[in-house]
Amino acid sequence: MPADGELRLRFKRQMVFFVEQSATYDARRFEPSERDVAMKKTAAGWTVIDERHGVLSYKYAFNEQGATTNCFVARMGNGQLLVVSPPYRISADALKDLAAYGEVGALMANNGFHHLGLAEWRGHFPKARVFAPTDAFARIKKKNPGAPEPEALSGLKELLGADVTVTEAPATKCGESWTTAKIEGGYAWFGSDILINLPKVDGPLPMRLMFKLTKSGPGYRVFNLTMKFTVKDKKQVLTRLAEDLRKLPPTVVVPAHGDLLSQAGLAEETQQLLAPFIA
Repeated sequence: MPADGELRLRFKRQMVFFVEQSATYDARRFEPSERDVAMKKTAAGWTVIDERHGVLSYKYAFNEQGATTNCFVARMGNGQLLVVSPPYRISADALKDLAAYGEVGALMANNGFHHLGLAEWRGHFPKARVFAPTDAFARIKKKNPGAPEPEALSGLKELLGADVTVTEAPATKCGESWTTAKIEGGYAWFGSDILINLPKVDGPLPMRLMFKLTKSGPGYRVFNLTMKFTVKDKKQVLTRLAEDLRKLPPTVVVPAHGDLLSQAGLAEETQQLLAPFIA
């Protein structure tokens, strides 16, 4: 019979597996808002959040089972594009569509999980610099030894300009961050694995139970399930996030997993999500 330590390790590995599969089950969308209707899609699938500012998102599959996650792109102050969570196995057509918005100058893993596309994107854009939260370095090196060695997020400051921000979350286990970009009428946010928006959670019973027990879905939620593995102090992380949300109220939120949000009152709704954890 396995020892207690081995059982705990098996359970932790199974939990991580469920976290990594979590985005497979997001089949049903909310009713589109006026902003959703106004957003155009490129032929290869990019959602253009703000054409003038070069802010886009892209949903892509990251494993053979079809689990999906989101990429976020923003044009930096130097005119080049920052690509957060670079899509794995990106198509030539998608790269061609993106080229219309600028040259890719920076690639970023938003945490220690979103690293799969780094090597192939560096291959496409050899001059692009690669960044990640410092707490993510060890996991990226272990899980993806072919990925280029990243720089600390602090190195992005000289590139971002006034309209784009990248914040490294405090008190993490394997790195976490959030990114904002100024757009017409407000700010677009990439909430990373802190926020999630799965309108429906289906799939195996263990998956559904994990989401139910951690209150990670369905709907727009704090992604409590993943935060068990990514952060050390959830209250500290969410308190800092709430402070930044007050400074730059979102009109669009792109979570790492699930559907883009852009409904009226989104900034207030997001603050209400965080309130129980920071009171």
